[in-house]
Amino acid sequence: MQRCTPWLAACALLALSSCAQVPTTQPPPAPAPQTPSSAPPPAAPIVQAETPAAGAQPATVPQPGAAAQPAPLPPPKPPTIALILPAQTTPFARAAETVRQGFFAAQSVSGTNATIQLVELEEGPAQLAAALKSARDRGADIAVGPLTRDAVNALGSGRVAAPLPVVTLNLPESDIGLAPHVLAFGVSIELEARQIVAAALRELPMPPPVGAPPAAPRFMVIVGESPLARRMGNAFRDALREAGQAATLYPMRVSYDTLQALSDAIAAARLEAVFLALEARDAAAVRPRLPPALRLYATSQVNLGGAEAALLAPELEGVNFVDMPWLLEPDHLAVVVHPKPEQALSGELQRLYALGIDAFRLAIEWVQGRRSFGLDGVTGALGVDRDRSARVERVPTLAVFRNGKVERRGLAR
Repeated sequence: MQRCTPWLAACALLALSSCAQVPTTQPPPAPAPQTPSSAPPPAAPIVQAETPAAGAQPATVPQPGAAAQPAPLPPPKPPTIALILPAQTTPFARAAETVRQGFFAAQSVSGTNATIQLVELEEGPAQLAAALKSARDRGADIAVGPLTRDAVNALGSGRVAAPLPVVTLNLPESDIGLAPHVLAFGVSIELEARQIVAAALRELPMPPPVGAPPAAPRFMVIVGESPLARRMGNAFRDALREAGQAATLYPMRVSYDTLQALSDAIAAARLEAVFLALEARDAAAVRPRLPPALRLYATSQVNLGGAEAALLAPELEGVNFVDMPWLLEPDHLAVVVHPKPEQALSGELQRLYALGIDAFRLAIEWVQGRRSFGLDGVTGALGVDRDRSARVERVPTLAVFRNGKVERRGLAR
């Protein structure tokens, strides 16, 4: 009986080590028996251990004199992601639910076995700080969110510190206060305006040389009444100004009289292009009053998506705009592989659904410690270089309404 004692002890040690929990960061050193701690374990999702297959053979005990074999490294633990979204009691509940659906759609085809903890957030910096701390304390490896501009601005300004890696769902006004482990991702109408201005200037004739007599503005920006339209108008104006171009801002409230006045103003000006800081239906009312040959540019707000876009397309003939592959490229590989929403969504909600998809994909890369990478996303071509910028670069698709249809033109680089 005494000859069997070493063999039995070795088997017992192997059995105990196969049940030990593996830390999330690095494999443990060769274990020595330790007294269990009396502190309660942290709250975390319970993972069921897999039962060995029938007939599996026990590990072979090394014989004296045999070369020691290194123990195989355990597979990486699937990440735990805290998805922080506005609570159902807030005005952003519908947007939050749509982002959530897109996020889970991406997880379903990712093959990562990631665990998602849904955290509902009331408005306010204190609530955001508490949500991030709670996510860390519950074992999350990364947080995705928040969604609203106010909450993201609290991170960007440094009023709220992130105690774990974060991928935001909106862009802050300033990212000076973002920690090195925070990545700012979002869909910004201001950035779209800048991208379409850059695309326009690349294809329009060169301006007069520096020192030439000042000329009348080459561009007009037609600005609608809504707060979103005014944001677009300011972004168009600022982007043109930074490029050394002057533009005439033309406030627009759509009616028969104002449309006639706009036609007269366009006829009196010598314009090379007009930028439409308008939502889709206002743009469709304005377009027939503009010369057919005049170059026209807009943001994704002119594209309602689906059947609504098809109805307005004839009225928007010749309008160039940017939008995401999710709405423009049904044959795009990333679009094809991700499940579509179960219910029909408006163009604006489709963009939020796509935002959720790409946010999950970015989080999977970011949680692995990659600081420079690219993704062919459903919201556009995405680029991350955290040592250069905290913001994810998103390059949308350039398209045009032509012959009653939407025609893709390529990336808006």
